[in-house]
Amino acid sequence: MFCQRCGTAIADSGLACPSCSAPAAQTVHAATIADKVKATSKDALAAFRSFAVNPVAGLQPAYAALGDAKALRTGVAFGVVSVVCFLLGGYLMLPPFMREDLFRFLGFGGVMKCLLFAVVPFVCTVAGSAAVRKMLSSEGTLGGDCFTSGAALLPVSFCMLLAGILSLGNLEAIAALSVFAGCVCILMLFSGYTRISKLTERAGSIAVPSVVILGTWLAKIISTSVLTGSGSSGMNSGFPF
Repeated sequence: MFCQRCGTAIADSGLACPSCSAPAAQTVHAATIADKVKATSKDALAAFRSFAVNPVAGLQPAYAALGDAKALRTGVAFGVVSVVCFLLGGYLMLPPFMREDLFRFLGFGGVMKCLLFAVVPFVCTVAGSAAVRKMLSSEGTLGGDCFTSGAALLPVSFCMLLAGILSLGNLEAIAALSVFAGCVCILMLFSGYTRISKLTERAGSIAVPSVVILGTWLAKIISTSVLTGSGSSGMNSGFPF
């Protein structure tokens, strides 16, 4: 094996790197994490390719091909992608004069709230699915909840990113994309809740709007907090509002 710090070869029985003295256990641990990240990335890409052309009917076969443990990690990976798309899309939608000094305008607290705002959709869909599943004693698992949530949020997060790229000057295109992405997201949630989390269609028809409403409500609270909490800082930093 090789030291992750300096690249020096270490004997399999070695306890530390002979060059920089880094513990061999630390090297193995870092290599294991890197291998898991690579494997999860490959699984996520394979799953995405599987259901991309048919996101509703293809969701359950993609989950079954992964197995619950891999599906959980893949769902989290999809969630990370959605968070990045939400943040980057929101940043690109801001006027240029706000982007130049955004972090000073928001402050540390505002940045944390923006991160929380981006995480809320994934957390709410996972928690909503798990809560309904527990209440109804469904046979689903946390891996299924995470996989469904992460996969269903991809259309919406990609739409957010495209909206930022297109800018607010293309409102009609953004509106059309938003409606399309929202419909696909809802259909995927229903498919995941009923086919992966094993909820009945009746329970799924209640769970989907409940989770969407909860996520929208929490996102509204956080976004309002970001804007009002940054308002005074914005005035002090020269922003005209």
